[in-house]
Amino acid sequence: MNNTKRKINYVGKTAKVRSTFEDQQLPDGLPEGSAVKIVGFDPGHFDVLHKGRRFKISMACVENLHQLWN
Repeated sequence: MNNTKRKINYVGKTAKVRSTFEDQQLPDGLPEGSAVKIVGFDPGHFDVLHKGRRFKISMACVENLHQLWN
């Protein structure tokens, strides 16, 4: 039986972002509902680009994260 996990590569994908009810706020300059490009990943966080600016956000702030798995 093969129990290896498939590594998900989020880099290069586009997603919408939003603040959460659990106090995970978007940084200043990154508006609610913005479309961002994911350019980096650390456990629990993404580095994203929006209008040429780079931001570090919590993974919880990415809408429909599960849809990026494919």
